[in-house]
Amino acid sequence: MKHHLTLLGLCALTALVACAPANTPQSTPVASPIQATALSPLNSPLSPADPLAQLDLVYHSLQGGARHIFRRQPGRPPRQLTLNGLNNTEARWSPDGRQIAYTANMAEGRYELYVMNADGSDQRRLLKQDLAYNWGASWSPDGTQILFASNHSGFSQLYVVGLDGENPRQITFEGNNFLGAWSPDGRRIAFTSDRGGQGDNEIYVMNADGSQVEQLTDNAIDDAAPAWSPDGRYLAFHSYEQGVFNIYVYDLERRQSQAVTREALPVRFPAWSPDGRYILATQQPGEREFDGLVIAFPEGQVVQRLPGAEEMRARPTS
Repeated sequence: MKHHLTLLGLCALTALVACAPANTPQSTPVASPIQATALSPLNSPLSPADPLAQLDLVYHSLQGGARHIFRRQPGRPPRQLTLNGLNNTEARWSPDGRQIAYTANMAEGRYELYVMNADGSDQRRLLKQDLAYNWGASWSPDGTQILFASNHSGFSQLYVVGLDGENPRQITFEGNNFLGAWSPDGRRIAFTSDRGGQGDNEIYVMNADGSQVEQLTDNAIDDAAPAWSPDGRYLAFHSYEQGVFNIYVYDLERRQSQAVTREALPVRFPAWSPDGRYILATQQPGEREFDGLVIAFPEGQVVQRLPGAEEMRARPTS
């Protein structure tokens, strides 16, 4: 029997771990003409042929026993932005590219939201009050608010707060809700929830004020971490439907989802390239090994790997 995620697991691991029946149905992989996968060394600039070569990347990477935020600009080697002894994860670009929100594991084991300038300067705690565990930032499209999850109420709920960090506003109240993402037009929020009492996580959407909640996936298998395509038509997410986490896409016009990857090792935490041609995700080939993947959409082929890069987020340079 599959077990849903605990809040502690979400905070402590910054990853989703679940079990699922082994006899999950699978379908035929989609053929693709995309070029073979190549490796991009972590400590050197990307080659001009790399799909990410002209994008400004942020990600976190395991370095010396702790995770830190890195920035990789076109034509330059990556630069470490966080230098403290804490675990720093979940880096998210602000819409204007001037700031980065991220999650830091405080010395006492508590997770907290931080914001810094794009060059790593002025690292500051976002929230002005203690809400216990806080993580999973998502910027509003206009850059004035941040959506995040907190267990302040005893359950994981979604909150919205301005950049002043004052008076966070709770917008979910049923079950555990986390890994939320603002739609490109700012009108809706996609999120993960275990509401419904079935013991699994599903993908939901709601209005930005928390009203009109609608369930999208319903398959008794863990689905999580929705990410909007730039045009707002698709939601990429990871699902355990194949007996291992892989990337799926939900078509909001056709009201159906399909597998994008069929990897033997877990692939999770999708995000989109700015042009919508690629999905960026994280694969875990070993217990403490993580690779950033560049996945062609809709073909589903992995066209590039960036060893050590977790939860990549990309923005154009101009």
